[in-house]
Amino acid sequence: MSADARKPLVAPLVAALSLATFCLAVFEITEHDYWWHLATGNYILEHRLVPRMDVFSYTATLPWVAHYWLSDLLGCALFRIVGTPGLILLNAAAIAVSFRLVYLAAHTAGGGGTVAAAVTLAAVFASRPRFYVRPETFSFVLLALYLYLLSRWKVGRCGNRILLLLPPLQMLWANLYGGGSILGLLLLGCVAAGEALNAVFWRRGARGAVVLAAAALAAFLLSFVNPNTHRVVFYFLMSRDPIFRHIVEWRRFGLTDLLSLHGLFLAAGVLLLARSWRRPDFSDLALFLAFGAISIDAPRSLPFFAMVSVPIVAPHLRLLLSRPLSSGRISGAWRRHGTAAQGLAALAVAGFTVWYLFSDAGRFAQQYPFGLGVNWKLVPKQAVDFVEKNRVEGPIFNSYGIGGYLIWRLHPREKVFVDGRVEMYGTEFLETYMRYWMPEVWDGYVERYGISCAIIDREPDYTTRHLDDSPDWALVFFDDRAMVYLRTVPKNRPLIERHRYRYIRPAEPRFAYLDPLLADPAIASAVTAELRRSLGDERWNLNTRLMLGYCYARLGGGFLPRALEEYRRAAALMPEGRDIRAKIAWIENEMAAAAARRGPAQ
Repeated sequence: MSADARKPLVAPLVAALSLATFCLAVFEITEHDYWWHLATGNYILEHRLVPRMDVFSYTATLPWVAHYWLSDLLGCALFRIVGTPGLILLNAAAIAVSFRLVYLAAHTAGGGGTVAAAVTLAAVFASRPRFYVRPETFSFVLLALYLYLLSRWKVGRCGNRILLLLPPLQMLWANLYGGGSILGLLLLGCVAAGEALNAVFWRRGARGAVVLAAAALAAFLLSFVNPNTHRVVFYFLMSRDPIFRHIVEWRRFGLTDLLSLHGLFLAAGVLLLARSWRRPDFSDLALFLAFGAISIDAPRSLPFFAMVSVPIVAPHLRLLLSRPLSSGRISGAWRRHGTAAQGLAALAVAGFTVWYLFSDAGRFAQQYPFGLGVNWKLVPKQAVDFVEKNRVEGPIFNSYGIGGYLIWRLHPREKVFVDGRVEMYGTEFLETYMRYWMPEVWDGYVERYGISCAIIDREPDYTTRHLDDSPDWALVFFDDRAMVYLRTVPKNRPLIERHRYRYIRPAEPRFAYLDPLLADPAIASAVTAELRRSLGDERWNLNTRLMLGYCYARLGGGFLPRALEEYRRAAALMPEGRDIRAKIAWIENEMAAAAARRGPAQ
């Protein structure tokens, strides 16, 4: 192990770590916010100013603190050059660099090569759900850079002059992603306070503690140098609004999280730091407690807690393992076979990463599909194409998750009802919005805003039943992602006459509502005709295909071959669908039984 400690890098394992991190960050765009971030950058490029009031929504009333203005500007500029694939690759490279810096920080702090790489890899997998193409990536890079610089400073590998880099970096951070820049101030504050306590109790580094405190203060002051001044610095206070708790990434740590990598980092940190209770490093203790607290408060902060934990956990873990690994037998085996073991470990990391990327483990493939494009199954592209092609006029009501893409596609012709910038709408508005499926709320929106079009998430629930039952609204488009309803007002009537669906209710959780319709042959024919008309690009119409198969199966007799065909096409779109395969087997058995009955009769 001593040889490993002297090596600055454990080449095969570290290379595998960096490559794994890069690959884990290469996945299709699944984030709704991606689109309005691009639109914001585009607005800044075209108008040469940072917006202070909203320009994308007709309902937002609060000031717009565009604390990510510089990252949106850079992102849109790069998008115009390299497109979405280029942004995904650049984002993955930035994340790989971030965790390489975290590894170097852990190695510098005394974590060794192998142990530091292993703990860093755990942090990578813990952070994986936040590897989106979004301004947050700059927080990954800058936080990792802070950790690396401070680790070198703490062990004496560089002088106090390196601390002079921190204030301008903090100013840059406040403009790239102001809401995340509080992490830099928190880190500097914790380390400065911890080093001051170390100087008092352990009589070490008093001068360095003073210089670091001055750098932290300068960093705090320079954070105000941005278009939104103090509002950026204190942006994190907005997350205290109860409305944020309705968003998954802002929900607090739960008991089930104890079994996750988050819980593992918390437990490991507590246990390992407890071993040094007689002479603790106060800066490590302050960092672990502060970042652990914010990770418990909001899951979106977990990656930053994991990153901060690596240089703290790795040295303690290496010290814990040093005694059993220093025995003669193990030490000798390591000297003889250490390189081969590291090579095998690198291959294991690569193999596990490939399996993780392309297996269905933990719903990974479904949530974060590996690729360089947009996951169009999660984007209402076809619905917006319909709206644009037919020049549908608003005001448009839209579901929360659709708003970002509508901004990108329809601005400035149309504005959105709501989108992912929750801080601009206020608690009262958003709490009311979450009840939009209630007739009294919906009617209030229509009366207040004059809504004439609705683009709504297609989810198997009851949220659009009031529209399906209302003579004032007509369904004119649907696919697996979204539904378009038009209000029956004069400007929409020609379009309604051409595209109206009279029988289909896409959001009904079960197809049984079709049974009474299928009992009448004339209506049954109209129902299947509507479904065939709606198929369009079948990649985005799996549920429509299943609904059509259901209709043919219920009609039975000569319609069974058609049902079988539809279910087979559905199975090709979703090979893992067990229910679909079961239906195919049932229909095949029914057809075989029917053929057997016909045989003797013939």
